Amino acid sequence: MQKLTPISRSLIVLIGLGTLLAAFNTYVLKRPPAAEPSSERPLGVVQTQTLAALPLTPSARWAALDRRAIRVALATWPGHMPLVLGNGGLTTQPGSAAAAQGLNLEISLIDDPGAKNQGLQSGELDFIWHTVDELPISLGGYQKAGIRLRVLLQLDWSRGGDACVAASEVQSAEEILGRHSAMMLFSPDHTLFEFMLANSKLTPHQIAQVRGDTKFSPDDVTFGRRLFTERKVDVACIWEPDVSLALAGRPGAHRLFSTSQASDLIADILVANEQLLDARPDIAQKLVRVWFAGIEQGEANPPAAARAIMAASQRFREELGYDRTLQSLEWVSWSSLADNVRFFGIAGGAAAFDRAYNQADSVWINYPEAAITTRFVPGLLRDDRTIRQIWEASGRPVAERSEDYDPRIASQGSAIFTKPIAVTFASNSSALDSTALSIINQEILPQAEIAHQMYLRIEGNTDNVGDELMNQGLSERRARAILEHLVSKGVARRRLSARGNGMHNPAASNRTPEGRARNRRTEVLFIGKRPA
Repeated sequence: MQKLTPISRSLIVLIGLGTLLAAFNTYVLKRPPAAEPSSERPLGVVQTQTLAALPLTPSARWAALDRRAIRVALATWPGHMPLVLGNGGLTTQPGSAAAAQGLNLEISLIDDPGAKNQGLQSGELDFIWHTVDELPISLGGYQKAGIRLRVLLQLDWSRGGDACVAASEVQSAEEILGRHSAMMLFSPDHTLFEFMLANSKLTPHQIAQVRGDTKFSPDDVTFGRRLFTERKVDVACIWEPDVSLALAGRPGAHRLFSTSQASDLIADILVANEQLLDARPDIAQKLVRVWFAGIEQGEANPPAAARAIMAASQRFREELGYDRTLQSLEWVSWSSLADNVRFFGIAGGAAAFDRAYNQADSVWINYPEAAITTRFVPGLLRDDRTIRQIWEASGRPVAERSEDYDPRIASQGSAIFTKPIAVTFASNSSALDSTALSIINQEILPQAEIAHQMYLRIEGNTDNVGDELMNQGLSERRARAILEHLVSKGVARRRLSARGNGMHNPAASNRTPEGRARNRRTEVLFIGKRPA
């Protein structure tokens, strides 16, 4: 073997030193600096293992849940609080329902949707809150992160907590045209606003004009309320406690439309990585049982629940106080087992989740800012295994939905918005053909189910061609045919009214073919539970 010269040896030493320096530069000098010590919890969670510190294989990763706390993110919203009650606070307390299930939970209150999504994608969180209407926008990010997001529990319906408040002169959705509105972009209240517009008489061009006259904030929940009380806008879509503050801050203001009417539109849900649900169904089931136990606890003793919620949340403690926290438990609608069975469609019938998801997806796809590049089938997003198992173990009871409707409101009330539908009939006929049935099933039935606490009046109209009495009778029979079809699909008859206007309620002049065509129309009036 040839011996190395002194020069060769020197070169090798220099090369070796260069390699060591490069490694030092790469792994030490350029390494991200360690986080400064802080009393704040990253993303609102306790500083435990991050995803990088967890075992690499999925099965080993989820097995580690037995050795560390299960991390859950909720919002500072009354509808999420049963899990806090069942846990005894943000951390599991002895004697709590969570402790009885053998769970160790760390609950964080994270209102920022982006932060809780990031937490689940990074592995710092195991279960997070979501809203159904946010899903179409956020699912693309989960897909890029390689996570199949699944819905395992409905937390609550927003039945009155979200509302579009309006100045006294705005009494219908159609009267928003030409005025200014304000809300947080892509919030549940934005969803409420869009549902109202989509089911109104406003044309696509007019709806675009209303959107153009709307001021959006990307992240300020008080934005709409402030502009409304300052009289800079005439409509604000906001949630409690800002709804009450807005009404108190502007004399004559009223709730134009709210989730007390669109009772099946805004739903909060608990979601998780599909891998977790596959690997640890036991944890998912225990967590859901803690949720139901927390509901029982809160309903049995609201004053104690209010105090427990205030102890866990600074916002409830400092901003709302005891009286408002207690009051919020009166209008919040925590989702029971029966609600979840209907939500997932377990006992038959259409899943309420699918209706709410499709409604939001149909809106956000038209917003370039939503950046939706992939559409998802709602049926593939819900994971009903946990609810199904609990339901089957309980003997499969499903409480009937309470119905309390006054048919006089359907026949006499004023519409909050009016939806025209292109239902056509054969000449001198009131029979619904397959095309007409399809239109009703797609354009009226889902909206009737979403706006479950509203009344519907179906009105038939004709042009002035032909005998007046014949047109009157025909318009009545056609409206009645649509009503009977909705009843056959499960819509409560006491919610519905049918009226024939004949030729007496024209929308345009009967002097032109175009005008007469506009007058031969069917309209569905959505009426709230309020005086005519």
